[in-house]
Amino acid sequence: MRRAIFWACLVLGGGCAGGTGGQTLRFPLAAAGPADATPGAPLVFTTGAFSVTLTEAKLHVGAVYLNQAAPASGAQATDCYLPGTYVAEETAALDVDLLDPAPQRFPQAALGVTEPPALAEQLWLTGGDINAPDDPTPILQIAGTADGPAGTFPFQGTVTIGANRVPAGTVVGGGDSICRQRIVSPIQQPVTLESTGGLLLRIDPRLLFVDVDFSQLGSDPTTGVYTFSDDPGAPGYAPAGQNLYGNLRSVGPYRFGWEEDL
Repeated sequence: MRRAIFWACLVLGGGCAGGTGGQTLRFPLAAAGPADATPGAPLVFTTGAFSVTLTEAKLHVGAVYLNQAAPASGAQATDCYLPGTYVAEETAALDVDLLDPAPQRFPQAALGVTEPPALAEQLWLTGGDINAPDDPTPILQIAGTADGPAGTFPFQGTVTIGANRVPAGTVVGGGDSICRQRIVSPIQQPVTLESTGGLLLRIDPRLLFVDVDFSQLGSDPTTGVYTFSDDPGAPGYAPAGQNLYGNLRSVGPYRFGWEEDL
């Protein structure tokens, strides 16, 4: 069961620092691909030595949380939750088409307070319980073609964050547990909730392919399709699959902003 940390911190106290004020409200939260994408068309871009035509890019967002505190510079989190008070949450999941620039609303309204403003966001890439030992949910699904100096590479890939991502030598539920693999945090983009409008999360799939060398992917001799490995222990996982996964969990592809007309 997914942990609703907003109510634990904001309503019950839950050991979180600080207090909240302002108006409690429900507001629309939506996600979208880059604003310069063309609806119904592939996304064409250059990354490194490759010209990429991306024909599929879908991301499963399990939850979104906003916190009033920005972590201190250089501080290392000891668990999966930010210090301070969570001021907004969205716990309904959404599969986002990253090739569509139009806002795609989460299936239920988010809950938050207008004061204080949020200084950091967390994106939960999970199909359910953030601490589950395994999760078969496809978090990222991609397909397309990359043209480079060594030739043309039709590619595909599915990323999961399950038992395959449990850090070696750690215990689920600890400071280095699987939950940390499933949370993109902190995304430090100040947001103030308003009584009108809604929150928009833009996700740029081009940034998922930074430093990805498509020529390093293994191919299916029957289909000729090159596949990103989802097994960190497999010989063909690094560097391409490793870099894709690292980019997915970095803050670079994600941008939050308040939109008055959402």
